Amino acid sequence: MVLKRFNILIAGVGGQGLLTLGELIGSAAIESGVDVTIAEVHGLSQRGGSVVVHVRLGPGSSPVIPRGAADLLIGLEAIETARYIDYANKESLVVMDSFIWPPPLSKHPSLKQIVNELSKRVNLFIVEASRIAREELKAAVAANVILLGCSLALSKELCNYISLEAAIKAVRRVFKGRAVEVNEKALIRGYSEGKSLGVK
Repeated sequence: MVLKRFNILIAGVGGQGLLTLGELIGSAAIESGVDVTIAEVHGLSQRGGSVVVHVRLGPGSSPVIPRGAADLLIGLEAIETARYIDYANKESLVVMDSFIWPPPLSKHPSLKQIVNELSKRVNLFIVEASRIAREELKAAVAANVILLGCSLALSKELCNYISLEAAIKAVRRVFKGRAVEVNEKALIRGYSEGKSLGVK
């Protein structure tokens, strides 16, 4: 079966592990024998700066996802998810952490306002990934991997490209030392959380 390109946009702020998440998805794709292109094309990767990563699975050469063409948007921070929502469409799946990193000296919408607006435009799932990572796994930096696990549970189409097993193998390849165990737990916990949310 020839697969079309599956477009994943990852949005958040520097310090949340967006580039690591992109690398993890890319590694899982390679493990699955799927072509992948990855590009960070906006923002700054320093802590607190806006970051967006384009991951495209399947055959094709352009690394940049056209606006309105994201099949999946993984939002590590709610305000940044809203900022890049134009890359999604009414059929897109958006898996978003409930976490907000308020911009300094600036007014910003509340999580409720963001959820209300995005719910009108996309298939939105809210995940308390940062809370789970911090309170259950004692590793706040694992929120990104929790969101990947959720996405695998919620998107049957994504699973045509990478499996949970391939993602676990990617965790073992990308991370080192204790981080392997922590992120394996994060992936499985995220997958369980996604299953509990169900498919809309």
